[in-house]
Amino acid sequence: MIKLIALDIDGTLVKRKNIVSKINIKAITEARKKGIKICIATGRNITRAKKVAKAIGIDVNQEYLISLNGGATFKYDENAKPILIEEHLFTLEDFKLIYDNAKENNLSSFSYAKDPNIAYVLKKDLFTYVLKKYSHRKLVKYDRNKIKDTSYKIVVYGKPKGISNLKEALKEKEFEMFSWSYVPHSSNIEINPKGVDKLYSLQNIAKKYNIKPEEIMYFGDSDNDKRAIEWVGQGIAMGNSKKHLKELAKDATKTNKRHGVGYWIKKEVLV
Repeated sequence: MIKLIALDIDGTLVKRKNIVSKINIKAITEARKKGIKICIATGRNITRAKKVAKAIGIDVNQEYLISLNGGATFKYDENAKPILIEEHLFTLEDFKLIYDNAKENNLSSFSYAKDPNIAYVLKKDLFTYVLKKYSHRKLVKYDRNKIKDTSYKIVVYGKPKGISNLKEALKEKEFEMFSWSYVPHSSNIEINPKGVDKLYSLQNIAKKYNIKPEEIMYFGDSDNDKRAIEWVGQGIAMGNSKKHLKELAKDATKTNKRHGVGYWIKKEVLV
């Protein structure tokens, strides 16, 4: 019996323009009426995730939201306000290591700093300006001698050779690295501290609810959803997922554009 449904956002819950379809919302609402808890697990920061959380009732139902691939976890309170309950940041030493190596390989970097208004960058280019627009963070040029703040997550973008060199340089640190699939014709990765990912945070939430892995359904479409999909009892890959994710998931649903989340919940949960 499913007791918790965890949902990725991009490529999974939303179709376009940050909008959750009525079909998805209705299915989630009906699942909640059956006593099923709902949780969001996203790579987005809280600023970009709040609208989606509100659309599916995470806020008024005082449920959990995993952001930044597990970098920060929030629980909504009785006033429908997200309260930070857990966070995981890079040490300053590790942050500098990543940025120094990214700079050496002429890569572009964007970090989700602890200060929600700031993103540290190596250069101001189209990539960082796009992320600035979506995250609502001010771009601050990285200076290793002045920086005192650190970050939850770092997104690195550039040529495949540079990305490969960066991965090799960071290999011993065992950071969590995920392919970031929303920039075409490029090579790019998301980097989180060692041991920090969506699965880690989902496991903590499951413990708080006293829910077993086999009682959880998880929907996702990307590399950063892989471990969670493997761990839960009902790991569902979106129809728009890559082949390797569909192969390790228990099942695959329709694409996000065809309301795959709502379709599957109605088909398998609301019966």
